[in-house]
Amino acid sequence: MPDWTPVPLVYESYGVGAETFVASASVFDARSLGKTTAMAEGPRQEHFLRQLENIAWHLGTWEVPVFLDFNGDRRRMDKGCIGHAVAAGAIEAPINGPDGYVVSVTLLKEQIAPRTEEGNTLTKFKQDYRAYILSRYEQFDLTFQPGGDRAYYFKAVDFPTYMRLVHRFTNSTVSLVYEGRWKEIASAALADIPSSMWLEHHDRTVALVTKTDAIDITAPVEKQKRSIDAAMEAAQRLLPFAKLVQRAQSNLE
Repeated sequence: MPDWTPVPLVYESYGVGAETFVASASVFDARSLGKTTAMAEGPRQEHFLRQLENIAWHLGTWEVPVFLDFNGDRRRMDKGCIGHAVAAGAIEAPINGPDGYVVSVTLLKEQIAPRTEEGNTLTKFKQDYRAYILSRYEQFDLTFQPGGDRAYYFKAVDFPTYMRLVHRFTNSTVSLVYEGRWKEIASAALADIPSSMWLEHHDRTVALVTKTDAIDITAPVEKQKRSIDAAMEAAQRLLPFAKLVQRAQSNLE
């Protein structure tokens, strides 16, 4: 079985015919990539490349894993899309990883579209936001996330796999997200929660959500420290519910 790389994104479905990232765990040899002719600006291939660029920005690397976990939705890059992207000069020709199959593709930097002024503002804000939190809150771990989401995904340093936190700037909320095996356990265990919190159920996740202060991504972090601190305090109030669900899981074993 391949290793799945979590990416803090909801998969953007192509929605017309075959998907560009397929719900499959099957591996493939680099020599099996059969497409040698680039598609002429086809919308499906454009969708694939947009996804690649967005994932690259979120992960902070030009090397994008083939097997991705979109918030619990596990998907593999479509082989045909990879082949067309190689022929179009958008990515390097993949090579097999140590286990004999393709595990990543590398975007050619010149293919990445320049960020808009708004995108650059958001990226700068998120960099400063991360630096501020890491300097003040030792219990939280934040990866580098330069992508276009108006949110920041992070976790407590002692979180198990498939639990994470997210601070959404657009709707002023902080959520504790349970994925994978935790989803059903959390749904059952979180029957009694404070009135200031609520549950949001999705196909592959359940989230415990609470409100926090508003954030303005166009304003400097140094002028919004109080609001960011309020968000971290909200995150701290959610942490006991991570332990509660872990205890519920232990009781089932």
